[in-house]
Amino acid sequence: MVMLSDFLRFRLTDRQEQHAQLTDVAVDLAAGDYPCVDQLLIRLGRPRKTVALAWSDVASIDWRRRRILVDDVQAGSEAPLTRGVLARRDILDALIVDVGRRHTLRANDLWFREQDGQLWLAGADASPWAVLRRLGRGVLGRGAERRLVDWKDLEFLRGDPDAARQGHDYHRQITRLQPAEIARLLDALPYLHAAELLTLIDDPIAADTLETMSPERQTQVIQVLDQDRAVRLLSLMAPEAAADLLGYLAPARAQRLLAQVPAPRRDLIVELLRYPDDTAGGIMTNELVCVRAAQSVGDARRDLKDYIASPDFANYLYVIDSESERHLEGVVSLRDFSVAEDDTRIGSLMRTDVTSIDALEPARTAARHVADEQLAALPVTSRDGRLLGAVTVDMAMAQLAPAAWRDQAPRVFS
Repeated sequence: MVMLSDFLRFRLTDRQEQHAQLTDVAVDLAAGDYPCVDQLLIRLGRPRKTVALAWSDVASIDWRRRRILVDDVQAGSEAPLTRGVLARRDILDALIVDVGRRHTLRANDLWFREQDGQLWLAGADASPWAVLRRLGRGVLGRGAERRLVDWKDLEFLRGDPDAARQGHDYHRQITRLQPAEIARLLDALPYLHAAELLTLIDDPIAADTLETMSPERQTQVIQVLDQDRAVRLLSLMAPEAAADLLGYLAPARAQRLLAQVPAPRRDLIVELLRYPDDTAGGIMTNELVCVRAAQSVGDARRDLKDYIASPDFANYLYVIDSESERHLEGVVSLRDFSVAEDDTRIGSLMRTDVTSIDALEPARTAARHVADEQLAALPVTSRDGRLLGAVTVDMAMAQLAPAAWRDQAPRVFS
């Protein structure tokens, strides 16, 4: 094992006794869990110029004498390294995410392992002693405690969302985590690093992650995402979560984003934006699973095939008179719906004694109803009985529980 800070002090010599100064090493992060060094950046000549020398030009390394022997120091290319990752320039001192332990740290030094004539990036040292060793040029801090983190569990961040958008090399270990775990990490990162990390994730997981983040961090991140990505994520978020996020933005920015959301989804979001935040309508979801009382169970199952396959499928089916009128007639539990025969009429399965609340009732009143009656969700209706949405138990908890407990609420709709 060799530290990067120590390796950069090795002398580089060729067979003609020409010398060069090693300034950095390039690694291919896309190559696997432990990326290999594929180029050496060296400085030589007068005036000094920096060139990239392929690792295949390395003949041997004398570890005792701290010397790298190459065939010809003049064989390097002066072509700029635009997409590659340089260990010293890009990773050293960068903010890195320890995906295995779910926390962030600084790469105070990097550790490489030599095997079969190749140098592999093995891990990062996050201990303060690593900084002391670097400042003391290897004299200080030797034998001190190391805090080594295995590279296969790390994701390093540049603090530049554009780098992720442009397809620069990343380890992409963050995709191993669930959205809630990613959101907790993003809330602890500077907002540019958070936006960069979110850009590395596929849209469906990124949308779930954005929903779970704190409102302050949501607002910061959505501002620096490119507009197309922001619109895609808003379109995939639950309508109530998208409406809340748009409400935190400047009106002009919110209008630009909302105008590009596809029409069916946009209509759901706009409907929710009509209600003040402190009302039942302001905390409800309007993405409900509805069936008609006159339908057979078999017909309803065919209509709801996509909903039933979704992990967001709810505990209840809301029974309405028609899609155009949407008057609430009752509810059917998912269990009763699942075991009923295909020819059973929905109206015969439903419970009609359903408690509902007006959309303009105070939000805390709605939350109290959910808590006191131990409901998974409370329907929200207009004064003429039309179904507008439902206040779910997770939104009720957000109204009633202390802030420190809110993230522990169960997610019924997401």
